[in-house]
Amino acid sequence: MKNFLYFIALLSGCCATAQYEIVYNLEKGKSYPQNQVVTSEQHQVINGMPQDITTIITTESDYVVTDIKDEIYYLDIVVKKMSTETKSPMGTEIISSDGPESNAMNTIFKNMIKEPIKMTMNKHGEILSFDNSAQIEGLTDDVEMPQMQLLQVEAALKKEMSIEKQTSNYEQLTTILPKDKVAIGDSWNQTITVNSIAAFEATSSFQLKEVNEESYIISSNAILKTPDDASTSLNGMKASYTLSGPSSGTYTIDKKTGWITTASLRQELEGDIIIEKSEMMPQEMKMTMKTETTTIIN
Repeated sequence: MKNFLYFIALLSGCCATAQYEIVYNLEKGKSYPQNQVVTSEQHQVINGMPQDITTIITTESDYVVTDIKDEIYYLDIVVKKMSTETKSPMGTEIISSDGPESNAMNTIFKNMIKEPIKMTMNKHGEILSFDNSAQIEGLTDDVEMPQMQLLQVEAALKKEMSIEKQTSNYEQLTTILPKDKVAIGDSWNQTITVNSIAAFEATSSFQLKEVNEESYIISSNAILKTPDDASTSLNGMKASYTLSGPSSGTYTIDKKTGWITTASLRQELEGDIIIEKSEMMPQEMKMTMKTETTTIIN
């Protein structure tokens, strides 16, 4: 009888599945680095003419925990360095925050990282507030550029740096953690906002793949598809678009802090963009596009 009960207890122990609460556990006063390299390869065919563009965006950032109140983290995102390299049939252009000031865009990038971004989030990574106003202020200080061109560049940058767009971009990395305890093999879903030609929502599925002594390994998958009858404005011209494709990724999460230590993400989009005829565009223009974007985090 004793052996039988022991066997039942052993069997129950083997069948029990370990549950893990994966949340942020950051410390006040500490800094958590996150460096990213985003490579986007864009293949376009415009009115039958092919055109390839490769863009590499590199950022080095520290997330500094300035305070913790009621399980809410107050963070300063300090961007230490940022650069963009664009390769096209016209040649290669490099813009860098530590590049020579003879390039006006280098000065703008340098201005962009003078002040930190202020952000609050809960232990699940949901962003509660986001303030990059200090980053935008003084964007064109000491920039030598024709006034009309300067205004156009400033307007384009401020559009890309809007609170809504920046919040959704950061949330794609902060809100990957599950809201409930999970076991190996369990899955959960998150709604993400994809900022491509225009912003649209998609559902990403995450799964706890592996647990070791130091890390959680999480995978993600999604099928991206723009809404029906989606449209946007490109340089003041109305454009409709149909884009779709898969997205996948693997994240290594530190067990103690919940912080991403490394990640590798891949996103593909393919489809058509049609710019409607107007006073600026006398004929309708069709653009076939395929974009492959990889993001490496360390």
